[in-house]
Order: sequence, then C-alpha cells, then structure tokens
Amino acid sequence: MKNKISIYILLPLITILTWNACDDDDFLDQLPKGVAIAKTTSDFRKLLDNVDNERFPHSFSQTSAYLDVLTDNVSVDSTDWASWRFTAEHFQELFTFKDFVFIYDNLRDDPNWKPSFYIASLSSTILEEINKVTDNDNLKKQLIAETKVHRAYGYLTLVNVYAKTYNESSASSDLGVPIVTLPSALPSLERSSVQEVYDFILKDLNEAIEDLPEDVDIYNHRPTKTAAYAILARAYLYMGNYEKAFEFADKSLQIRNFLYDLNTEYSGADPYYTAITKISRTTDQEILLHKTTTQGFYSRNYNIIDTLSFDNIYPGFTKMGSNYTNLDLRRTLWFRGWDTSNTIKESNNAYHFVYYGNHSTFRYGLDNRNADRSDNIPITTAEMYVTRAEASARLGNLGQAISDINFIGRKRYKTGTYVDFSSNNQNEVISAVLAERRRELYGKDLRLFDVKRLNVAFSHKLGSATINVPANDSRLIHPIWDGYLEQNPEIEQNDRSNTGVTIN
Repeated sequence: MKNKISIYILLPLITILTWNACDDDDFLDQLPKGVAIAKTTSDFRKLLDNVDNERFPHSFSQTSAYLDVLTDNVSVDSTDWASWRFTAEHFQELFTFKDFVFIYDNLRDDPNWKPSFYIASLSSTILEEINKVTDNDNLKKQLIAETKVHRAYGYLTLVNVYAKTYNESSASSDLGVPIVTLPSALPSLERSSVQEVYDFILKDLNEAIEDLPEDVDIYNHRPTKTAAYAILARAYLYMGNYEKAFEFADKSLQIRNFLYDLNTEYSGADPYYTAITKISRTTDQEILLHKTTTQGFYSRNYNIIDTLSFDNIYPGFTKMGSNYTNLDLRRTLWFRGWDTSNTIKESNNAYHFVYYGNHSTFRYGLDNRNADRSDNIPITTAEMYVTRAEASARLGNLGQAISDINFIGRKRYKTGTYVDFSSNNQNEVISAVLAERRRELYGKDLRLFDVKRLNVAFSHKLGSATINVPANDSRLIHPIWDGYLEQNPEIEQNDRSNTGVTIN
C-alpha cells in the first residue's frame, strides 16, 4: 500500500517539478499552457517564492491551523463552537478532547499534517532536482539553503503537533513523524523517533546558515541567517537546551532586534483595535520569516478567550469612573471587544491583530491580495526576546532575562506607565518571563507547544461547561487522520486512551 502515499499526503513527488505558471513566463512556450518545469535557478526561485495563499492551495508560507484549541488560550461560547463546520468540524472534537476526533464524511485532509508535509516533501524534491542545475552556482547554494530552512520549519511543526514534547531521556524511543528525504522513491512511512526528527531539523538548519543572506531585504518569506538562527533558538528551547537556545536567540537579535513601540502604532485619540496603524506584512519590521495559518482557517474563529482569563493574562488596566484605562496597549490594539472609551463590550475577547486584507480593523490592511485567506503567524523578533529571556532565567542570568522583558514592557505599555520588574529570585523571574512570553506570543499558534513542554495543567470553557486538562495528557497530541493510516498502515496512530480530562 505504500505506493499510494505519494498521491495522498506527499503531493509533489514527481521527478520533474511543475507548478501553475504566470502568463509572462517565456520559458513556458514549449510546454502545456499553465504548467512550468523547473530547469534553471530562476525557475526554482519562482517555485520557492510560491507564497500567494489566494492563488495556490498550498505554499511555503502555510504552516498550521487551530493548534491553540488544545490550550488555555481559547474559550468559546457554544454558538461560536458550533460554527466550526465541515473541514473544521474535527476541531470541535479536539477542543472538547473527545475519544473520536475526525468527522470522516466532512474531512478530506488534516489541515495541519498536509501543509507541513507538503512543504517537507516538496523541499526534499527540490533538493533532489536542483543538483541538476548549473547556470548560477551562488544562487543555487542560496536556494538549497532556503529550502532546508523551510523543510526544517515544517518538521519542527509536525513533531510538536503529532508527538510528545522532547524529553532527552525518552526522545530516542518516542514516536515522532516520518522523515522523507527522497519522495520520488515512494518511501515507506514508518515514524522516526522524536530524537531523529530533531537531529534532522538541526542538521538542515546548521547546513543552511552559511549560504543565506544575513537579514530580510524586501522578501520576508525568504529565509535568512537571522530566521535560521531564530528557528534554531525555538528548536533548542523546545528541547530544553537553554545554552543553545540563548546562543541562537542572541545571534538572531544581533542581526535584527526591532520591536514596535505600540504608542506610535495607532491613529486617533483612543488606542483601541479599530485605530491600529495599517501596514503590509512585507514591511513589518518584527517579522523574521513570514508564515501563515493554513488557507481558509482563520484565527478569528478560535483565538477567543473569556474576560476573566483575558484579564489574568493582560492585567495592565485601571478603572476610572465607569471606564477602563488600559496601560498594556496589547489589550486594546490586539483584541476585539472594546468601544471607543476602552470599555469592554463583549464577554469574550477575540485576537484581532494578524489578519490580512483591506479592512478598517486589520493590522495588515494593506495586503489586499490575501484578504481573508489566512492569518499571519510569523517567527518574530519578539519571540527571540522572550526566548532569550527564558533561556537566561533558567541558566541563572537573571539580569539579562529581566532586561529583555522590561524592554518589551516599555514598548507595549502606554508611555510612562510600565513599572520595571525586578527580583533576585530565579523562580520569580522564570514565572515573569513565561507570563510575558504568553502575552507576547498570543495568537501565533505556539501556546500548545508551551503547554506540552512546560507541563501545564489547564481548563478552558465551552459555554457554561469547563473542560479540565491535566498536565501531559495524551490528548494534547494530535491524532493522525484515519485516511492516512488506511493508505499507509505502517504509520502508527497516537494513543488517546490514557486521559484524565474531565468536563463539568
């Protein structure tokens, strides 16, 4: 049965790479209309620049969908939950930690497994085919490096969604995901161990660095040294290797360390979400590598949190008379649920900061072509600050950790209102850093990975019901869609039987 896999979940396994072409590609004249064959570095450049989510069902930018439904960052009312229909219906089951997840009649593919394996397998095919190209050696080296970064990012997503969190003592035996390096050979898809997957990720990234440009020019979907360092920092943090996490977060920040001062990022008298300054994601100076949610899966549908939990995460406000004055500008600039006087007007607060499209409330309101197709979840300078801070705190370098989170706070709070954090207690500093990490990375589809690696027990609400999830519960690991298992029986399913989840 293994020969079916190339059609079902690893799409680009043909030996000659093809893609839908634009009309102005002269080299297509001898080919069937609308089809391009990659034969030169220019062709592979076009292929790697395939990040337009409106015209293509998959691209190098798309990475995940609805990951945070398995976390304490999401609480929804029953009406919102019931709106997750058709291909999103299995996320209802994930959110409620049910025994059976996939609604088979409505689901054709898993919108987390498929995009990341698409990137991983297409990358492997590119690396296999580009060796035949001889027209521009320097560009060829850069394209190979970019491809390895994309493949590493795809596998880092996959291993953290479909496997246990990295544990040095068990990583060599814990089931990871299949590693595919020669797709055209139609390989069998036994799951590699978590350790093997991480070793593969680190190898790709380290091999890529030498041939990458240092920083983003105008195309932030193209990997750079600062992006590769950032992904290495993320990987090492997830592995619990804090020395390496610090090293690579610091290397990334040495190249690019820009962080927006939110006091300058709104127009009008009142800083609330409808007044956010509109930019394009291509000009967002915090982005190190552009990544998006899977096409058609919008974070507006699930990044919703109840008011009490929201206030605990973002406590920076005071009540003056009948109105609230918000000191942490992330509350009002990043979330929907406010009126012009900064008063909470809804029982739930929805993250509203990442959307594409020409709309009066969208941060990326200048990106018309991708309107309503996906949401922006890039790797950023902000993530590197909180990564460096956590690594520093765990290594006992409390001064560096405190400096990093205070730098963020001054940029995010209303001018003159942020009170610097200080402590000589390592546990207090770690707690402060993790709280800042959660605030700063809300809506980036990263909370699930933190919940797993930090052994977080949590609850989230579905209407009046509370769903309680113990730390390290087996159902924090996504199951693999049965359709893939039927086509590839060598892939082992994740066990969901040992669960302590309760609903009351």
